[in-house]
Amino acid sequence: MFSELAEVDCLSLVRQTRADLHVRSDADRDRLASQEWLLTDELGGFAMGTIAGVPTRRYHGLLTASLSPPVDRVLALHSMNEIVWVHPDEPRCFPMDLTEACFSDGTTLTGARSRLERFELGPDGRNLARWTFAADDHVKLIREVELCEGRSSVVVRYECLGGRAWIDARPLVGLRDFHALHHTPNAQMRVTHAADDRGVWVSGGAADLSIELTPDTPGSFKVKPHWWEGLWYAHEGDRGFDDTECLFCLGSIHLGLHEPAEVVCSIGAPGENQDLFDATRRSPAREIRLSTAVAAAVRDAGGEAEDRQIAALVAAAGQFVVRRAPTRSLAGDEHALGSVIAGYPWGGDWGRDSMIALPGLLLATGRLTEAGRVLETFAGAQRDGLIPNRFDDRGGEPEYNTADASLWFLHACGEYLAAGGDQELFRDLLLPACMDVVEAHALGTRFGIGIDHEDGLVVAGDERTQLTWMDAARDGVVFTPRHGKPIELQALWYSGLETLAAIVRPWDPVAARALRSRAERCGESVPAKFWSDRLGCLVDCLRPTTRGWVPVEEVRPNQLFACSLPHSPLSDIQRGAVTRTCRERLWTAGGMRPLDPADPGYHGRYAGPMFERDAAYHTGTAWPWLLGPMAEAVLRVGEFGAVACREARAILAPMLGEMLGPNAPCPGQMFEVYDGDADEQQPGGCPAQAWSMAETLRVLTLIRRSESAREA
Repeated sequence: MFSELAEVDCLSLVRQTRADLHVRSDADRDRLASQEWLLTDELGGFAMGTIAGVPTRRYHGLLTASLSPPVDRVLALHSMNEIVWVHPDEPRCFPMDLTEACFSDGTTLTGARSRLERFELGPDGRNLARWTFAADDHVKLIREVELCEGRSSVVVRYECLGGRAWIDARPLVGLRDFHALHHTPNAQMRVTHAADDRGVWVSGGAADLSIELTPDTPGSFKVKPHWWEGLWYAHEGDRGFDDTECLFCLGSIHLGLHEPAEVVCSIGAPGENQDLFDATRRSPAREIRLSTAVAAAVRDAGGEAEDRQIAALVAAAGQFVVRRAPTRSLAGDEHALGSVIAGYPWGGDWGRDSMIALPGLLLATGRLTEAGRVLETFAGAQRDGLIPNRFDDRGGEPEYNTADASLWFLHACGEYLAAGGDQELFRDLLLPACMDVVEAHALGTRFGIGIDHEDGLVVAGDERTQLTWMDAARDGVVFTPRHGKPIELQALWYSGLETLAAIVRPWDPVAARALRSRAERCGESVPAKFWSDRLGCLVDCLRPTTRGWVPVEEVRPNQLFACSLPHSPLSDIQRGAVTRTCRERLWTAGGMRPLDPADPGYHGRYAGPMFERDAAYHTGTAWPWLLGPMAEAVLRVGEFGAVACREARAILAPMLGEMLGPNAPCPGQMFEVYDGDADEQQPGGCPAQAWSMAETLRVLTLIRRSESAREA
């Protein structure tokens, strides 16, 4: 149990504004057009956009809802485009247009950013974004977007300070699959008035959307359906995708701002969400959950500045933890299963990402019950010794084309038990699932995954498959062919077997000896077959040829797992050499490069159409998530000593500064990738990536735990 003082201190950490950006110059305003914000709802739904307000992705919107949590997502409400009338009913009355948009004909609307003075994300630990606009020297307009957790709903709130105003807000409605675009108007889109004329119901798309005023909000609807055509999204064009769409506008909402006004937008018909009006009032549940998680993460010694960093990491980590159920109503059940969204906006709940991220997102933060539910989700979906690579975005059907997700599952289960997870759940469900993984690999399973019994190594795939995390392929081109015997599969297999053997030894020594025997066979083969004297480290893969198994002599970070996992098949000297090589050749401030820059196949820029981006994805693009195993390898090689802890912190420090600084590309979150070229590292991929956040948080808490143990 944590002390009462610790709980109070953690609550204070949670209530500190997670991001607070003040706009002071035109340069600030230009930057805000590329900086993105994110809110999530625990169901896979989210709200997201640029701070300036101009949508640049097809995924930007105020309400993207999951109909079958956490998949089957629709972009329901795109934006609320406001014209504010300041000092109404007075001669000095003037309009302030806050619309931000770009159109395919070159037209741009930039009314909001010229008036924007301040942007806040997560103030007081709340799940909202807040903009402050200056109307004149005395009048300020506040706009808040608050996403309701556990509900497919968003509240848009307006307040006028220092004067009087009223607003005409024009909602743009998508009601489309969040991956798709409306290229032409949908003739089936309809608007229906609520019986009390306090709201409307828009139907005709992938779902129904109700837009209602809260009981204390003075206002009215003026229904005048029309379409906004030619909206242009810059990021989509840069990626080589279709980038223009049209959106439905139901008319306008007139709101008086004598008092704060609230508009609630929800999936479903008006009247179905009456209890939501109470939910829009501040609830302590989120603060309590966050402060408890922060308390677990900061329990070991550390300074005040680092405590604030960890609190921000914990808040961000919680955005990826979701519930999994066939319907939204079932997802609200307290016993609903759990999962992890790999990244926002387009990521789903993927097995590999979930297992890698789980220790940082949930174990480091003391959320053991939820960790058990995530493991239960994937254990229950296991087939033929494989956990799903992903669940389909629309139907939710599992897909199994992965060789490493099941081995990461072994690791996650071991970490869960070591962290104090439910022993009954582990014994009855997770351990049998782990043993199924072992036996399926021993016998051979789908996609050519199995054990080569001549050397005890894991073999997987062929020329047509991409089964590891380096899985980029497009238009029939496989950019990083790693079929055969990739090094990280061997590291995961060895460490997983040793972990399971130690767990079962007290009650089943025979099974433990069998597991250890498999581990020893693999452990003997790794240094014998993967070590390269020429490179001074491990090769990346053994590839099958007519001449037998041939080493692929590439310097890649996958070898780090032979040093960073709890059990290593390498000698101390070899682990030190691997760690030094990766630190010297692959580390950048933005993450670990996936290939040595000296390699002729290296591509250091992640840009252009998707074919070019995929070509660079695993051949030079830096990955923040790999900073975790890099730092942990340093810790283990240095036996968790003071010098190793300092070096591990230094590995993480630049990315922490990027995430928490005023120029963060997605304040409070970490991007998926960065350019590999150290002098021009621009972010790319998902603006918020689970394993980037999780690994940073996990290793930072590991460093603190090591320092506390040394001082005890």
